[in-house]
Amino acid sequence: MNNSSEIRQPETRVPVDADSVEEELLPAGPINRIASVDALRGLVILLMIFVNDVAGVKTAPAWLKHVSAEADGMTLPDMVFPAFLFIMGMSVPLAMGRALARGLSRKRLLAKVLVRTITLLVMGVLMVNMEQHNPGYRGLWGLLAYPAIFMAFIVVPPGPERRRKIFLIVRVIGFVALAVLALFYRTADDKHLILGPIFDQSDTVWLRHSWWGILGLIGWAYLVTSLIYLVLGRRREWLIGAAGLLAMLYVADHEGLFSRVDSRAWLAWAAPVIRQIQRLVEGFGAHVSIGQSLGSLASISMAGCCLGAILLPGSGIRTHAERLRWTITYGIGLTLAALLFDPLYGINKIRATPAWCFYCASLTTLAWAVLYWIMDVRKYRAWSLIVRPAGMNPLTAYILHPWIFMITGFLNLPIWCYKSSELPVIVAIIGCLTVAFAVVGLTGLIDRLGCRMKA
Repeated sequence: MNNSSEIRQPETRVPVDADSVEEELLPAGPINRIASVDALRGLVILLMIFVNDVAGVKTAPAWLKHVSAEADGMTLPDMVFPAFLFIMGMSVPLAMGRALARGLSRKRLLAKVLVRTITLLVMGVLMVNMEQHNPGYRGLWGLLAYPAIFMAFIVVPPGPERRRKIFLIVRVIGFVALAVLALFYRTADDKHLILGPIFDQSDTVWLRHSWWGILGLIGWAYLVTSLIYLVLGRRREWLIGAAGLLAMLYVADHEGLFSRVDSRAWLAWAAPVIRQIQRLVEGFGAHVSIGQSLGSLASISMAGCCLGAILLPGSGIRTHAERLRWTITYGIGLTLAALLFDPLYGINKIRATPAWCFYCASLTTLAWAVLYWIMDVRKYRAWSLIVRPAGMNPLTAYILHPWIFMITGFLNLPIWCYKSSELPVIVAIIGCLTVAFAVVGLTGLIDRLGCRMKA
């Protein structure tokens, strides 16, 4: 997840390698920090923690619960994840613009994208498998896994040297701890162990990606968005077209990517090649949903990437009024796209339908426009102090909440008593809000200590 919403043009440019990104990817000048980007990310993380906590409240109202896979509609919790995907996509051109301005070559930038994607996928798989592991002694495996994840992917500061060495040691300890935990991983039925194939010839299964988890889905969307942006640059009309094509990938996958090949006589000459491609696609599709993870969900991030591109120097949209007009028009366009897709598959988060994607992208676009007017135009920024820690260190805030839940369960602490069905629902909601703000506050404290997660 990119936390960068600032591009600073250095006075002395670092020489750019011959294989660096073409000129249209490079920012033309400095840009002030866009406070509303960090604030929106912080608000989304705060809301994500809140709705995750509310999920355990049986008496919560329907609008605070996720809809089912058969429903045609969405509630507040259904809008949180796509809002984060959108703001992540919005940060892609800003973060890459800063890196390119510093002279980072295309190869190095691509390598960073791949490493960040793998990091998110690994964390996603680990968190998904926590739901299936043998709880052992009161959930000890998951209790140890979260701090190991934090240590393994902690950001190593550039200096001073002693502090840098300490953080490097912490990362090594984290990776070793994750490796040990993985070796001893068991599923909840206590039958599967990684050492099974060596010592036991019975059916064995290790860590599995039954789905990639929220962080894994973010990783796939980030990969698609970043690769497209590296190719297309900040050409807004091309980025909009890419978002539309990604949504159409969902349609094609839903209807069958190769379902009409046999009925096309004019493709007979290419049938052997097409069949080979089909086998490759189907093999890849057995591990990741092409229509959802690489299609509709990625279209949300791509839509955000397009909005982020207007904030780059040289975009041609520079004044506050121009940005607000463009953003509102863009939000209306996303709503129209959602209306066109709505009759096909309806609105549903679990199925990641294109209409749901574009409705959520539109709402997030308009929400950012409001924040931009408040914070960057009117300069009312003091209030954002309460959400800024989550915006600057979102991964830490995201994993902190379930880890606290595990700690309290391990110690048998009754701090979650506010979720009791015997109490009025308003008590539960206030409790969930309190926990969300407490997690964000704790994230801020961790950030003050110089500890951030790398992703």
